[in-house]
Amino acid sequence: MTNPVERQRADLDAYEDRARRGPCFVCAFASGHPDYGHHTVFEVEDHVAFLDRWPTLAGKVLVAPKRHVEYSLGSQQGNAHLHWHIAGLPPEVPHEQQFHALMAEDGVLAKGPEESVDMAARIRERIAARGGLRVL
Repeated sequence: MTNPVERQRADLDAYEDRARRGPCFVCAFASGHPDYGHHTVFEVEDHVAFLDRWPTLAGKVLVAPKRHVEYSLGSQQGNAHLHWHIAGLPPEVPHEQQFHALMAEDGVLAKGPEESVDMAARIRERIAARGGLRVL
């Protein structure tokens, strides 16, 4: 298993190019496009939660509606499909450093495909053990 703090350089230029020129990655993933596969951790009829392909923290999840919804908050330099990044931060991360813990400029976690499969399974198990998610 890869050391959980081992990082690799993030190819931000390739990421930006793919985000600008390629299809919406959320829609491509939701439709089953093989080049946009992610590991699903939770899914309901209209929304999906899946592991970030290039996580900066272990277990970082993206949550999005399956239907393409654009939201104009933010720079719009990446993907405009409405989505949220969810990541549990270690308790020792000071508030003023929390934003930086999510930034890819310091690299992304070096992980193999089997580690993503295992992480997604563990998250699904914990959701199930808590009775799933409740709609408020």
